[in-house]
Amino acid sequence: MRQERVLKIVLLVVGLLFTAGVIPLTMFFSREPAVPMMMSIYVTLGLFLLLAVRNPAANRSLIAFAGWANLAHAG
Repeated sequence: MRQERVLKIVLLVVGLLFTAGVIPLTMFFSREPAVPMMMSIYVTLGLFLLLAVRNPAANRSLIAFAGWANLAHAG
């Protein structure tokens, strides 16, 4: 029960960060043409993570994809 609550909080924070926080930062600090395309993918992922907060167990594959995608892009 406690792990599920922590997971929901993390999904909510990451979803809000991707949806609302990433776009203004990158639009002001980056002039490369590929950045808006990449950020549109992150916003879409953030929206789906916000939807996954309701039932994380049913959206395990989406959560796993979000984690691995971020690790791959960070590397």
